[in-house]
Amino acid sequence: MTERGIEPYDARAARYDHSVLGHAYHRPVQEATLQVAAALIPEPRTILDVGCGTGSLLRMLAARFPRARLFGADPAERMIAVAIASMAGNPRVRLVRAPAERLPFPDAVFDLVVSTDSFHHWANQPAGVRDISRVLAPGGGLVLADPFAVGWLRPLAVLAGRRDRIRTPLEVGGMLHRAGLEVLDCEPILCVARIKIVHAVTSRKEDP
Repeated sequence: MTERGIEPYDARAARYDHSVLGHAYHRPVQEATLQVAAALIPEPRTILDVGCGTGSLLRMLAARFPRARLFGADPAERMIAVAIASMAGNPRVRLVRAPAERLPFPDAVFDLVVSTDSFHHWANQPAGVRDISRVLAPGGGLVLADPFAVGWLRPLAVLAGRRDRIRTPLEVGGMLHRAGLEVLDCEPILCVARIKIVHAVTSRKEDP
């Protein structure tokens, strides 16, 4: 995400979770992502949320996995500030300002990585996927939830000039495979009037 792309999120950070969009769109996507993640990695010890925003999904993850250590990364400074305040000093949570392409973590440390509605904002999607693969432990899982170019979203992405940001599941699968991740599934997690809006792609880090 470019600095210009970050600015609108910084401006909306304080009211982000309380907006109509937050309740009608972001929260259902996060709740569904949590369920997919729990099925993929039932007992993660370390979890990373890439593009964590205000930390709303991290709070759900902290409640679902009370023994896990949780980390969040987001390039928007004010989003991270809101997330830190919302965690109320939870010692299990660490938040950093960083984009997906430059995660400030050692290799092979996370059992589970999640990302919701962030992928289409990444400045360099293949680089972001590679860095996620780098920080995933062997056997670790990734849940990547985003509006992918499926069905009616294909021509819409082209018309909106977002074809290079809203990818097809096949393109995403290729990125994951080249990064050393085995693609497991692509399932709809948010539908409106039977229209599939958001899909979750799940993958697992291959053993060396």
